[in-house]
Amino acid sequence: MIYLLATIVLLSVLVFVHELGHFLAAKSVGIRVETFSLGFPPTIFKKKKGDTVYAIGAIPFGGYVRMSGMIDESMDTSFEGLPPQDYEYRAKKTWQKIFTSIAGILMNLLLAIIIFSIMSGIQGIASSSPDPILDIVIEDAPAGLAGLQPGDRIIQIDDFRIYTWDEMAGHIREAGNKEIRVTYVRDQQEYTVPVTPQLQKRIQDGKVVEIGMIGISPIVNMEKAGFFGAIGEGFKNTSYWLNMTFVSLKLLVTGQESFKNVGGVIFIGQLAGESAKAGILPFIGLVGILSVNLALLNILPIPGLDGGHIIIAIAEGIMRREMKIKTKMLIQQIGMFLLFGLLILAIINDVLRLFQ
Repeated sequence: MIYLLATIVLLSVLVFVHELGHFLAAKSVGIRVETFSLGFPPTIFKKKKGDTVYAIGAIPFGGYVRMSGMIDESMDTSFEGLPPQDYEYRAKKTWQKIFTSIAGILMNLLLAIIIFSIMSGIQGIASSSPDPILDIVIEDAPAGLAGLQPGDRIIQIDDFRIYTWDEMAGHIREAGNKEIRVTYVRDQQEYTVPVTPQLQKRIQDGKVVEIGMIGISPIVNMEKAGFFGAIGEGFKNTSYWLNMTFVSLKLLVTGQESFKNVGGVIFIGQLAGESAKAGILPFIGLVGILSVNLALLNILPIPGLDGGHIIIAIAEGIMRREMKIKTKMLIQQIGMFLLFGLLILAIINDVLRLFQ
């Protein structure tokens, strides 16, 4: 039950914030919003206020804002053949269309910055100790199997004296899966043991590389963050996850990463449940990470996504006229087909993971 509830809460927050961005932006430039729905039909609650119907759908895994005069996933063409009205999306200036389309993305990024800032304010700012002293040793990883323990100080790898954690980590990475001899100090006594690192994939300089890992972590010190320090960390962490998401997408597109690693709602549900069981901070941290993911995915120039609407708005601005509705419909249908295919792929991957 906790997995389902965590998934619903997580997706509801992400979708609500995203769609709220579109809603507020549309209102600010005079676009009529016909529907603001959290969740998909069948509708379990709705109330009309002004020109807008506010609704809650029975299917909680999504939501939408329907604007007058806009071809979106609803495929509404009721305005075809009619002159543009002042309150319609299609009647607005190019910058207003772009602003309305990108507002959801900006709201997701703002949510991430707020979340990471709050977490930094509560937890403090983490800084790793430069000393080559082990804090965490994974028991079934190479270091643990070789007998290394938390508190051990590494002083030499093969013929190289070690003075800092970075020096030690560098030698382990470069060793790949070749055996190394690790000399450490425990209770003022020196010991030397053979350790064979395991090759693991990591993203480095925008590429997937295999490096040696032995399953250890340094001592991490938490420093109290002031107000501006916490906000700075919020921007820093948001930037970090933006870059990680961008690199991951790049690796998928270029074939350096397999589409088998693409996850869907089931995978997100697993992450949500596990993070919720770990505590409130891990859970809201996941919300922040996925909010960044959602922002970057939506800026992609794919029909059906915000990026696709932005491209169409720019094209219409260049042509100085509205694109034919049939053309917009075709573009939208192609985009929905691609997104539906990606959704099916993600679900298949999720199911296969469950049986692995």
